[in-house]
Amino acid sequence: MFRGAHSLNLDAKGRLAIPSRFREDIVERCNGNMVATVNNTKEYCLWLYTMDEWVKVEEKLVALPSFDQNHQKLKRFLLGYASEMEMDGSGRILLPAPLREFAMMTKEIFLVGQGNKLEVWSKELWNAKRTQWLKEEMDLERISVEMEQLTL
Repeated sequence: MFRGAHSLNLDAKGRLAIPSRFREDIVERCNGNMVATVNNTKEYCLWLYTMDEWVKVEEKLVALPSFDQNHQKLKRFLLGYASEMEMDGSGRILLPAPLREFAMMTKEIFLVGQGNKLEVWSKELWNAKRTQWLKEEMDLERISVEMEQLTL
C-alpha cells in the first residue's frame, strides 16, 4: 500500500530512488518489477505500479471495447506509454525519456502515494496543481454515489 508524499530528485540518467519504506514490499510482491505510464487526465504526471497491480489494470484496459473512441484513446495512452522497469540493487528505477518528457520532469520530482500506485510529478507542476486544488471548491452536486457513502 503506497501512501505519503516524498520530495525527491532524479539523477543525471533519469533514475528515481524509490523511498526505502516501499522497497522491501516491492521486491516481495513482484521481485522489483514495476510499470510506469502516463496519467491521461491532462495532469501530466506518471503512474507507477508494481507489476502485480499493473497486470490487473492492464486486463481491465484490454477488455475495453476497441471501437469506442474514448476507450481507444485511453488505451493508446495508458498501454502505449506503459514501460516495464526493474528496481536495481540500490532501489532505483530508470524512468524512460518519453515518460519524463510527457510529465515535464527535470531534476526535482514529487512522489505521491495513491494506495495501489504512486504518482510521479515534476515538483514545479505538483506545487502549481496543489495550489490550484486548494483554491477550488468541491462541486457537491456532482459528488458520486460512492463518495456519498464514504466514511472517513
